[in-house]
Amino acid sequence: MTTIDEILYSAKNSISVSEKKLLLSHVLGLSKEEINLSNNKKVGEKDLKNFEQLINRRKNSEPIAYLTNIKSFWKNDFYVDHSVLIPRLDSELLIESVIEYFPDLTKIYNFLDLGSGSGCLIISLLNEYLSSIGTGVEIDKEAINVSEKNKEFLSNKDRLKFLESDFSNFDTSSFDIVICNPPYIPFEEKNNIMDDVSNFEPIKALFADEKGLYFYRKIIENLAKQTKRKQYLFLEVGINQSDGVVKILKNNNFNVVAIKNDISNIPRCVIAESN
Repeated sequence: MTTIDEILYSAKNSISVSEKKLLLSHVLGLSKEEINLSNNKKVGEKDLKNFEQLINRRKNSEPIAYLTNIKSFWKNDFYVDHSVLIPRLDSELLIESVIEYFPDLTKIYNFLDLGSGSGCLIISLLNEYLSSIGTGVEIDKEAINVSEKNKEFLSNKDRLKFLESDFSNFDTSSFDIVICNPPYIPFEEKNNIMDDVSNFEPIKALFADEKGLYFYRKIIENLAKQTKRKQYLFLEVGINQSDGVVKILKNNNFNVVAIKNDISNIPRCVIAESN
């Protein structure tokens, strides 16, 4: 039988040792620390076969998150599969920005997440605002199945519901704070996207017409049409898109409160309020 050390340091493939450790820990149900302390542990044929299947998928550029069905975001390890985008570190800026502008975590807000995907955004917010409620709107039923699984991270699951609906015409009038990370990569850039994204993540959650601004326009126009109260909007935006999104907001009578940069100093979150 093969040992963990022999598997990790074999030159049979081009996968890095760190990625091998992630995949092997997933197959064996061990933590990375346990893997490090079990160098001479024997690996059974069934586990070895499962590991080699994952390695082959990884060699074809399939993301680690889809191989393990796990991606860390904010304070939890969320379940993900091919029906949802893999949560990105950049998107944590939305959570940070909401907390910065609404620092009293004991207040009761009604949150809305448009295009909720895995549910990582709305679930992370409700785990900070423990008295608040929320709704995630997602047009893809398979994505809703994923987000329902991730509700396990909530202490009170009744505070959150996921609805299958088109977020561009959803009734938004009853919500205090709206967050959204819509598809925003321009279709013109499709050939420039890395294979692990373009070949594996859901196309409809990645790309948008109008140079990537299509869904921002649909969402903002819908919000403006239904606004009956003061609402705050937190939007994740792509590279070189903040000016275009700001223009759409101003054309629909929103006040732009701030534009927040990500860790690479790229404008990534646009914050606005309704008049």
